[in-house]
Amino acid sequence: MGKWATVTVTDKQGRRYSLDVNARSYVTHVVRNPACGIPKLDASTLFEVSTEGKVLYVEVQRLKKWIERRRIDWKGPRGYLFSQRPMLE
Repeated sequence: MGKWATVTVTDKQGRRYSLDVNARSYVTHVVRNPACGIPKLDASTLFEVSTEGKVLYVEVQRLKKWIERRRIDWKGPRGYLFSQRPMLE
């Protein structure tokens, strides 16, 4: 199970949007719930992830590569469940 975190993205006008979620479920939540108010993720999206007193910055392209790698590497039930999650476009 992933860590709980505050994940923040900033839109092109500089407005910040944050969600307190399980960090591993952020993309799934945003893609499956477009009415949640988070702007659509695109190639310029930068995630600010605050958890356990640390702040990490993750570029959307880096996250996309991580997801793609996990879909190939993870086998069995874990891999199957992960492959069912939405993908970043």
